[in-house]
Amino acid sequence: SSKEGKSGAGGFARPHPAFPQNENMKQMLKSRLPALAMMLLMMLAAYLAFLVPSGTALELRDRDSDTRIASWPIQAGDELSLEIEHSFEHIPWYEFYTVTDDLQFDLDRIAVAGYGAGVPAEMDVPTHIEGGLVWMEEIHSLFPTLHWITSNKYMKTFTLNGTEIFDFRTLPDASRVEAKIITTRGYLFRD
Repeated sequence: SSKEGKSGAGGFARPHPAFPQNENMKQMLKSRLPALAMMLLMMLAAYLAFLVPSGTALELRDRDSDTRIASWPIQAGDELSLEIEHSFEHIPWYEFYTVTDDLQFDLDRIAVAGYGAGVPAEMDVPTHIEGGLVWMEEIHSLFPTLHWITSNKYMKTFTLNGTEIFDFRTLPDASRVEAKIITTRGYLFRD
């Protein structure tokens, strides 16, 4: 019958000529295995090099041009301080921040060489005088980012764990600056 002509022994269809036999398929896959393994290895290397989270960084950015000014590795528990001169009397002002576990800035304390306009005189926090400065402690105000309009005369230095990392007087006067903590990605091309 015509059915027997289209199928082989036992009623199974003969392989179509466009599809290789089972042995040919195994040989074809075997010959392509090294190329497939190399492609997978290259994809893994690209992921590690460019995409995997590799740490966190404190990034200082110009808010007008959205360009990075500088960045430094940072982690939870690190301490930052900012030194400025305040008011016409040039009162020294220091702000101290700790990086929280969720990567925010915790304003821990402020030290100021006096009181006047703009200086918080009645904060409900422990306050004492030491070294000619009024210290206001245990403030714990959280900031996801810090924003400033800089002064090339009165806004001075930024320190990380006691080491000066940036001098704001190097920027043009009235620069609009942002400090934020970012997740860095990849292990290649890191600053």
